[in-house]
Amino acid sequence: MPISGFGFVVLLFVLKLHNPRTPVRQGLAAIDWLGSALIIGATLQLLFGLEFGGVTYPWKSVTVIALIIFSVVTFGVAIAVEKYVAEYPVIPLRLFKSRRNIVSFVICFVHGTVFISGSYYLPLYFQAVVGASSLLSGAYLLAYALPLSFVSAFTGIWMKKTGQYLPAIVFGMVFLTLGFGLYIDLGAEVNWAKLVIFQIIAGIGVGPNFQSPLIALHSGVHPQDIAAATSTFQFIRQLATSISIVIGGVVFQNGMQKQYPTLLAELPPDIANRLTGGSAGANVGLVASLQGEQGRVARGAFWNSLQEMFIVFTAISAVGLLISPFIGNRKLSNQHTEYKTGLQNLTRNENKQPKSEPVSEGEKSG
Repeated sequence: MPISGFGFVVLLFVLKLHNPRTPVRQGLAAIDWLGSALIIGATLQLLFGLEFGGVTYPWKSVTVIALIIFSVVTFGVAIAVEKYVAEYPVIPLRLFKSRRNIVSFVICFVHGTVFISGSYYLPLYFQAVVGASSLLSGAYLLAYALPLSFVSAFTGIWMKKTGQYLPAIVFGMVFLTLGFGLYIDLGAEVNWAKLVIFQIIAGIGVGPNFQSPLIALHSGVHPQDIAAATSTFQFIRQLATSISIVIGGVVFQNGMQKQYPTLLAELPPDIANRLTGGSAGANVGLVASLQGEQGRVARGAFWNSLQEMFIVFTAISAVGLLISPFIGNRKLSNQHTEYKTGLQNLTRNENKQPKSEPVSEGEKSG
């Protein structure tokens, strides 16, 4: 919070934007309330359907099927509202008319899905298999987080100097796929060299694609659409991270459920029951406390389930790698053009490309 607060104070003094002083009532009326509600509702239905499937309810249950089907239907209604009803759509559909934009969004989704799985589920490996405390598992994750941060910063500098984003995107996807593919070989027995090196490789792969796909997206949309494109990009990233946690949890829990007969044969029934399905993730401390053969069996079960999960995320990353070259490459311009902001300059008709207007010296915005 102190760092974010400092950043907010800095923005107050250095961020200069053209402010057309839109009246409150007019601004509230312009918000796409219906589209926003439909998108939120569809997202929640999808996440609940994925969360319940195979754990709380069988995949073929009415509850799971209804949630997933109605989420698809609600997304369809939301698209129709954005196209035909919303005066100022929260997600303008013209953003999806370009192949470059679509690939940027897909790369964003893949990156968000794979990245968060490492941040969320590697601590589970540290605590259950390595036997680390929650505090130490955070410290061990630095081997993943630090390369990620440094490479992300370096990528921004590199793109500014070269005006290119495609090499950064492909480079990141190669290392991301390689890093998560290597996670599959971590094993139930701790190997610190693997644990550190594999995390570094994965972190190097994560770093470049926080910003590169967004820059590619910005290069392919009209400047007056940049705000909508950025918010759509961030929505897709947040949706990807949410779906990723659900997918990882489902794969892990179903993996533990499949191993229940083995656990029941080797462990006391009360312990085996606590390491089954949805209860497994909440009992990592129990696994770490088991000694001897019981500990080996429990750690092996956890690792087998985590391995299945890493295989899934490696496959997802590989899809992103395969499509990344199709984003194309457009050399970024170093010329700065400024545009008016405000409702009066937004495009009301979804099928029309926004047009820029000259900006007077007193109305310029960066």
